[in-house]
Amino acid sequence: MTRIAIMSDVHGNFEALKEVLADLDGYAVDAVYCLGDMIGYGPQPQECVDLLRERGVECSMGNHEQGLINIHYLRGFNQPAADILRRTREMISEETFQWLTSRPKAMVGHGCRFVHGLPPDSITEYLWKYRDEMAGVFARYGEDVCFVGHTHALGRYTCLRGEPVRHGLPEGKTVLEEGVRHLVNVGSVGQPRDGDNRAKYGVLDLDSRVLTMRFVPYDIKKTADLIIARGFHRGFADRLW
Repeated sequence: MTRIAIMSDVHGNFEALKEVLADLDGYAVDAVYCLGDMIGYGPQPQECVDLLRERGVECSMGNHEQGLINIHYLRGFNQPAADILRRTREMISEETFQWLTSRPKAMVGHGCRFVHGLPPDSITEYLWKYRDEMAGVFARYGEDVCFVGHTHALGRYTCLRGEPVRHGLPEGKTVLEEGVRHLVNVGSVGQPRDGDNRAKYGVLDLDSRVLTMRFVPYDIKKTADLIIARGFHRGFADRLW
C-alpha cells in the first residue's frame, strides 16, 4: 500500500500545522507534499518552515514565497498582505529565505502533479478563473491526477474524453476513478475559506485511489491572538474564524 499526503497554504499558522501533522501521524504515508504558501498572513513563518523541513515535506513555491523575491512580485499583493510579507522577511533567517525562494514551481511524484496555482506550473493563476476553460487546463499537463491550492477552497474537477465536470470535495473518502483525469484543490491548512474553519489536508491511497480529506480542529484563538499581538492586520485574525 502506497499513501501520500497533500497539504497547501499553511500561511504561518503553526498551531494548525502542528495539529495537521499530529493527525497525519495516524497514517503510514510514503511522502508528504505541500503546495506552497508556507508563509504570509500568519504570525509564525519561521516555526512553520522549520517544522515542514524537519518532517521532510516536499514543498513547491507559492505566490507568497514568490512575493519575497523582489518588489515586482510584491506589487501583486494588496497592502496588508504586502506589509505582512515585509515583516515576514524580517522574521525568518537568511537560510530560510534562500530555501523558500528556491522552491520549484511544480513537482511531479508518485504519478501526480503538484502545483500551487494552475497546472502545469503557475504560481499565481487562480483555478476559478478558468472554470469555463477547464478542458484547456487539463490539456496543459499529462498526469492523471493534479493537486493545487491557492484559492483556499476545496473542490475537484474530472475530465473524461475531454469533457470536464466540477465536483465538491467533502470531508472523508472520495474515490478518484481510474480512466478519468482529476484536478483536486485540497484547500488550506492555515486559512481555510470554505465555510469550515478546520485545517484541511488529504491522504491519497495510490493503490485504491481513495482520497481521504481530513478536517482538523486546532487552537484558532491562539493563532488569532498572536497575529494581533505581532501587529499584523486584524483582518487576517478575523478570517480564521
